[in-house]
Amino acid sequence: MAEQIYLNHAATSLKKPPAVIAALVSYLQQNEEIALQRSFLGQGTAQNAFEARTAVAEFFAATDASHVIFTPNVTTSLNMILKGGLQPGDHVLTTSVEHNAISRPLEQLQQQEIEYSRLPCDSTGCVDPAAISKMIRPNTKMLVMTHASNVLGTIQPVEKCFEIAKAKGLLTVLDTAQTAGFLPIDMEALQADVIAFTGHKSLLALAGIGGFVLNEEAVKRIQPWLTGGTGSFSELAEMPTVLPDRFEPGTPNDMGIRSLTASLGWLQEQTIAKVADHERGLTQRFIDGLQQLPVRLLGTGLANRSVPVVSVVPQNISCDELAFALFADYGIVTRNGLHCAPWAHEVAGTLASGAVRFSFGWDTTIDEIDKTLLALNKLLKV
Repeated sequence: MAEQIYLNHAATSLKKPPAVIAALVSYLQQNEEIALQRSFLGQGTAQNAFEARTAVAEFFAATDASHVIFTPNVTTSLNMILKGGLQPGDHVLTTSVEHNAISRPLEQLQQQEIEYSRLPCDSTGCVDPAAISKMIRPNTKMLVMTHASNVLGTIQPVEKCFEIAKAKGLLTVLDTAQTAGFLPIDMEALQADVIAFTGHKSLLALAGIGGFVLNEEAVKRIQPWLTGGTGSFSELAEMPTVLPDRFEPGTPNDMGIRSLTASLGWLQEQTIAKVADHERGLTQRFIDGLQQLPVRLLGTGLANRSVPVVSVVPQNISCDELAFALFADYGIVTRNGLHCAPWAHEVAGTLASGAVRFSFGWDTTIDEIDKTLLALNKLLKV
């Protein structure tokens, strides 16, 4: 097999920046000391988490670091937000291109008499903000939506959507799984009440660390859904009211939190703009190289309106065959199928076929893009 080319960054980043690796090595070398601090002094974990909360708050322009809540991933975060923020009889709006991290909890909540409606999207996956006002009901309490589709790559007009929703008194929740680390995200500027994030994609941290950030309005309207020990206020029968304890039961992922602090520091040093320019350039080069190939390109086909995700459907072979041949013959790692987002494939008209997704990251090179295009030419041109 040829040397591996990893083009599945939308699922998870493979390589981590040197600063992240160094921080984790240092953490493991000091693990005994940290364990003692945690057990007897109560300092190690708290200090680690405090540094990370401060970094996350700065990253998302949040005003209070104590409102940064750590969870294992964005899926857990979204479940906590939806199930803690909605009550029987409520109605919630979402879009037609959501990942299963949103669609499945909403389906489950229907069993509790909580209804949802899907805002229409065009064939590129872009939602129409004008539909929001038309679809709001007297009992509509929340708008929850992805910042960009993990299949179509299309960046949503979040600011306009949230402006309309906030004017109607809705709680606004943003899933940044595909955009955090690629786009600058300012909670106040976007009028987002809650930002849900995951560490292992473009934030370049370890798998197993994610979270959400709440503003004051969201703190009032979301109740704890996951409960248990917090290491504080143990005499209380219910979860404490103080943040972040109110939403953080159980033993924290110290290594994941440490990796996130280091990765955010690296991203701030490099600047998101520099990383995004690199990934956007790769995306456009790849899109341009597809033009003469027998494939259907999903999404906008414009790198400046998308995250670094390009999904295609080949015309002369199946998606399964193409993904397998790319890996078996050329060592190119892609993602094939429905990508845990059947709604997005319904919008694109690819629910039956699926698609082959190519997604690029901070360490993807021009040479890897060109080698992938050469492989596609050999595999697809009859």
